[in-house]
Amino acid sequence: MFRRTFLIVLTVALSVQVASPAFAAVPDEGVVVEGESVPGIALGDTRAQVVDAYGEPRSCQSEASCTYDIDGLPGSGHVWISYRGADGGIAGGSPDDILSGVSWYEPVSGWTTTAGINTAVAAANPQAVIDAYPDAVVTYTSWGSVYSVTAYEQGFGVIWIPNFYSGTTTVRMAIGYPRPAPPPVEQRTAVADIDLTVLKEKGVRQIRAFVKVEKHTTLAAYGAEVTATWTYPDGTAHPVQANTSNSGYAYFEVNDADRGSYTLSIDDVVLDGHRFDRDNSVLSASTRVK
Repeated sequence: MFRRTFLIVLTVALSVQVASPAFAAVPDEGVVVEGESVPGIALGDTRAQVVDAYGEPRSCQSEASCTYDIDGLPGSGHVWISYRGADGGIAGGSPDDILSGVSWYEPVSGWTTTAGINTAVAAANPQAVIDAYPDAVVTYTSWGSVYSVTAYEQGFGVIWIPNFYSGTTTVRMAIGYPRPAPPPVEQRTAVADIDLTVLKEKGVRQIRAFVKVEKHTTLAAYGAEVTATWTYPDGTAHPVQANTSNSGYAYFEVNDADRGSYTLSIDDVVLDGHRFDRDNSVLSASTRVK
């Protein structure tokens, strides 16, 4: 009797084991097809299909965004899933919500695009990404390093996220539905402020001027050539020129200034590839020396 019961239990256990599906998890390697799919799932899949392939997410920041960890990958080794509603609107947490985007971070180096790019390649050589996607839109940081490469029409992008505290950079990749690239943004500079200060030491008066120049992104415009004109109390004009510092400031001064009114007027700002936006600039400032 005992032997028969044992055999029945063993047979049931084995049948359950054979019938059970493989454990769902995020693959740690595979091919990324730009604008279409990542290992295990594809754009247009339902939330239910994603759960079947990847299992339940570690967490969901909202009904439209969920995070999956990849076993064995440290730190930011995870994948972000974005959903929209089945009707094209906002995702409502339904099993019928549609997968609309996937992004992943640098430790996920086993996901390689059809162009041969993965996070390890991107981290070591941003130029390789630019070469692999020659039609992509490339943006740069204010100090000249690559910030993003976005291949809109292929549905793929890479961002290099700087950490100013640690001095490191983290790579993030993403796929989404292909779309036309936006029109190029005009590169512009503008004078955001002119600060005039009068100093007096041992009877000698000095005027110091700090001219703040910004790009259209409001980042400091480094290396811009600023030409300006001082107008002295007697009405005479004195042209001056200076280049902006790393913080976007051009410095001018008047030494041994006489009493009266002084005005600094901006004539032009020249920075390669940028147009000087006069309409949105501070073009003059005045002060009185007593």
